[in-house]
Amino acid sequence: MKVETFPGFALAVALALAAGGNSEASTTGGESVHTHTASRTSLTGDCAGHAVCTANFFIDAVVPGGCAAQASCSVALKLVATGDYHVNDEYPYRFKAEEVSGVRFEGADGAGKNVFSKLAGDWQKSDAKSGVMNVKFVPLEKGTVTIAGTFKLSVCSPENCLLEQRQISATVVAK
Repeated sequence: MKVETFPGFALAVALALAAGGNSEASTTGGESVHTHTASRTSLTGDCAGHAVCTANFFIDAVVPGGCAAQASCSVALKLVATGDYHVNDEYPYRFKAEEVSGVRFEGADGAGKNVFSKLAGDWQKSDAKSGVMNVKFVPLEKGTVTIAGTFKLSVCSPENCLLEQRQISATVVAK
């Protein structure tokens, strides 16, 4: 299946996420834990065009080009670690989508149809530095829908692992 974004999508998501948010950081057992209520995205340098971008990783939300009403669609959340960081093989990657009118989620995780996880087979590691979370859904009608939620992820360097929770969204047009 060929997956591509539509023109202006990355900029629209980046602008929506760049609105700001609160961030908390703590250290437990040698691991940094960051919780973000909204992701901050820089529109300059290496961060331009990414849905979420930090010094240690970025996330791209790849939207299907041919999503049809009443048919299965998916959004691919591609995580890429940067610098000395790599994806954490031990972490239980998870995306919990917010319920949205006009969308039926097709998650297989026991926590609900709107939950996508490594345990349920939705997370696939691509290589040492990247992996993809596939968020499957059916748009019930033609039109625009926003798939949004919290992506729980982890990237590690030789010194420490970061545990992150990032708000992310993608706009999908069902035809």
